[in-house]
Amino acid sequence: MREAKPKIINTFIALSKTEHIQKISVNSIVKKAKINRSTFYYYFENMDKLILELEDLLLEEFNRIHQTLFSVLTSGVDESKSKKVDDFFHKNQDLIEIFILKKQGISFYDRMLKLAIKNDIMMAKIDLNEMTIRKKYALQYLVNGQLWLIGYWLKNQREMPIEELIEFSRSIITKGAISEIL
Repeated sequence: MREAKPKIINTFIALSKTEHIQKISVNSIVKKAKINRSTFYYYFENMDKLILELEDLLLEEFNRIHQTLFSVLTSGVDESKSKKVDDFFHKNQDLIEIFILKKQGISFYDRMLKLAIKNDIMMAKIDLNEMTIRKKYALQYLVNGQLWLIGYWLKNQREMPIEELIEFSRSIITKGAISEIL
């Protein structure tokens, strides 16, 4: 029975590679996983609860790695920190693909954005009382861009090493995207 929950999750992830998650049913999961319907319901009340649990899992993982990610983006590449970040992306690639790249979660992208902004504000020691509208827009732009860049990198099979991605990202943050294009 203990192996049933990971089997359900892995089956859901496998099915999400070929169909939108809103079209995946309990029936399709139990059929493919070769488990009883009651086993699914033992772990999850319904499909939304499965999706929300996976979103929460990825958000917890992101929250754990965020300080390291923020550090390498603001201070530069450090081999051990880069490895931690790379390990995070490798371990969570399937869920990142579903929830960030395909934007198929229930509320994941918005929750991730809020968490990243909250963490960035805290780590950069930004005074919320001094957050002008322009600063809020800039922060939204920056965090959205970083999430998109990570998703694009994963979609393209991590075609550049993590250290190069970090340096590229830092360059875009500090010099702007135009400097990379011209």
